[in-house]
Amino acid sequence: YDVTNYIESGCLCLWCPCCGWQTKTLHLQGEEVFYKTKNLCSSSTRKRPYAQLGSVELHDSCCGLCVGMSSNLERVNEKGEGGIRPFFGIDRPYTEEICNELRARMEGRGDTAQRKQQTFLMEQITKLTAQVPLILAKRGVAWPPSQMTTGKLFPSNPPKVKTFAELYSPAEEPTFDTQSWNVMCCCEHLNCVSRTVELGPDEVTIRTVRGLDRATITERRPYAQIDDVQKNKGCGCCVNMTAGDLLPEPLSNGTGCDDATITQIVDELKRRIDIRGNIGQMKKLEQIMAKVDDLRVLMTVLQEEMGIDTSYPPSQTVMTSLYGQHHQLPGIRPHAVTSQHFETKEYDVTNLCASACCCFTQKDTIVLEADKQISKSVNCIGDSVNSMPYAQISSVDESRCCFCLRSVNGMMPGCGCSGPLVTEVAQEFQQRKTGRGDIAQLKNQENTMLNALELSVRTGTVLKKAGVPYPPSQATMTEDYGPAFKLPSNNDGYLGEEKHVGPSQQHGEKDYVVTNYCESFCICLCTLGLAGWQSVDLHLGEEEVTMKHWNFCGTNQMRMPYAQLGSVDVETECCGLCFAVETDGGNISPGCGCDKDAVEAISNELQKRKVTRGNIAQVQMQENLMIEVIKMNVQLDQLAKKESVAYPPSQETMEQVFGPGAKVPQKWQAPIMAMGVPGDQTMLQVQLPADAVAGQTLQVQGPGGAIIQLQVPAGALPGQVLQVAAPLGPTVVGAPI
Repeated sequence: YDVTNYIESGCLCLWCPCCGWQTKTLHLQGEEVFYKTKNLCSSSTRKRPYAQLGSVELHDSCCGLCVGMSSNLERVNEKGEGGIRPFFGIDRPYTEEICNELRARMEGRGDTAQRKQQTFLMEQITKLTAQVPLILAKRGVAWPPSQMTTGKLFPSNPPKVKTFAELYSPAEEPTFDTQSWNVMCCCEHLNCVSRTVELGPDEVTIRTVRGLDRATITERRPYAQIDDVQKNKGCGCCVNMTAGDLLPEPLSNGTGCDDATITQIVDELKRRIDIRGNIGQMKKLEQIMAKVDDLRVLMTVLQEEMGIDTSYPPSQTVMTSLYGQHHQLPGIRPHAVTSQHFETKEYDVTNLCASACCCFTQKDTIVLEADKQISKSVNCIGDSVNSMPYAQISSVDESRCCFCLRSVNGMMPGCGCSGPLVTEVAQEFQQRKTGRGDIAQLKNQENTMLNALELSVRTGTVLKKAGVPYPPSQATMTEDYGPAFKLPSNNDGYLGEEKHVGPSQQHGEKDYVVTNYCESFCICLCTLGLAGWQSVDLHLGEEEVTMKHWNFCGTNQMRMPYAQLGSVDVETECCGLCFAVETDGGNISPGCGCDKDAVEAISNELQKRKVTRGNIAQVQMQENLMIEVIKMNVQLDQLAKKESVAYPPSQETMEQVFGPGAKVPQKWQAPIMAMGVPGDQTMLQVQLPADAVAGQTLQVQGPGGAIIQLQVPAGALPGQVLQVAAPLGPTVVGAPI
């Protein structure tokens, strides 16, 4: 898309003719968006995964005549300035088309899609944890297995064997209604301002309409992208709230003393963030990882009972018999430590100098809970409480200046010289960010994927031994799942699916010296030589990037996971003579800033690691896992049929195998088949089933085999045909939008 603003470019050309005409373009790829700005003097490219776009919304002004789009690529501020405004800023259809396309990709490749994928995976894997024990019970396999059997099958790392009742533990998915509040300060009424805060099932929306021209500003965030929620009290009864970059300015209601409304919004928002955000996703992913490992143990015992070789990895002969030639297991190393659990700790980080300004009534504490950090600040004027999940801590910045002053993430406890305390807090932040954040999430997914692949191989050997044909015939597929269902083949998934082969990769460590000579010279000159020469080192680790600045007076160290880097593209300045890599952690411009080859090498290395160790890898890894789970459902359905195991079983059978009161699982429903729209490859047509109800999430399969998550809209009727966006890029089995 060409998104050049003619008025902006004309003014730039008029005031600075040497820059010439400035162009702006948007290029939407399968996993990332490119936003490129270019003129005669400089060029910049911002490349972001769709999951990091934040809010993608239209902004109206001038009584609806002017329209722009706001996102993390270019934001619209409170005054209505900024944003992407193509041409003269009045082409609404064109701007709406771009906005809708970006929003669809953000929702389909971002946090909301990941959460829906995890819900789908949990439902299907829970079904498998009921089906495999039923097959074992029908064959008369003793469970739990004897200690001798466990030691024989798992000599190096014996697992904790659970009972059938512990293995099958279906969990109810929490649901949320939409709640909204009209929140305005009394002074805002005089400026014709109205504001609505709406908490939906998956995201929060803040709509603000201001002025006589009714300029509209809408900010929308999935709960997983809200980094902190803070409630502040001050000046007696005054109370307000903030919520990261969604709500950076304090928000109050009425005269500013409406504590009940603000407290209600803050508490409900925190509750939804805990369940729908990073904390809830991490817990669900840990449950999925545990269940897949349980299934692996169950299938290994079934192999032993059937006299099948249980060694793993299997021989090439076994792999060839199951998947054909040229198929190998991925070269990912399993992680010995994935997500971790932490005890609650509390630290007093009060800065005495700041406390003296408040008559020594200021007290700052941080409470490090199992999944989030809570910061509390109290003084004689008021108090504030801020909570942030560890997954939202983008970096741990530890600094030293003036030889003894120490701080971490802006906190400087005591007189500023509390080095041991700062080091301890920084270590705790780093461990919890690594053990409960993006790094841990990807490690969990990689280990889960490796266990799922092992489970798939073991299940394949069991089917061969039992004489169960796989894939089943088309007649069997039609009988069991309907005529529209398309089974992923053995070439789909991690072992052969085209788009997501090796979505995550593990890289070695690299070091670069990225000292900028001009910056270091200016620091040395401005401090009369006291600071000396500043050196900057860049270390690319397995999971995160570390950048260290140091000179005679101080040091600053920034550690950021690759998933948090944002754009890592090369910027050019000074008519193409100077180059730099722009990231969310700071700019990198080694030497005199003119070494294009070095800058491009760093940019390419960072981009590779961002893609294979960041948000994109997380989404693709989860999609591959969905493919394996769909195949395992069909495999075990055919094995259960061979063993004459009815599914769903009767209540009597459930209680015999799993104990009194065991809940009968629902029958697995194959995805609904969608049809293409003639002449439009971007849309699909879906006919709602007879039992569809509003709010229900359906699994829809596109013509190419892709699994799409569709939520039945309010007012939709059974049998009605809906149009939905088609999967992006090449058709991928199991890739929901």
